[in-house]
Amino acid sequence: MAILSQLFWGVTVGALSAAFSTLAKGLAAIVGIGGVGWYSLKRRRERRGRIGRKD
Repeated sequence: MAILSQLFWGVTVGALSAAFSTLAKGLAAIVGIGGVGWYSLKRRRERRGRIGRKD
């Protein structure tokens, strides 16, 4: 019985750590891609604003 309990515990902890790891990687990818998109949009807006000006 103790062996089955340890096996169940190991499988449960392994599954939870894999799930959290996958969620963390997905969140990091979303934040990274979103950050790059936001930065490029910000640069594009700044560049567009400079073209029309005559300083």
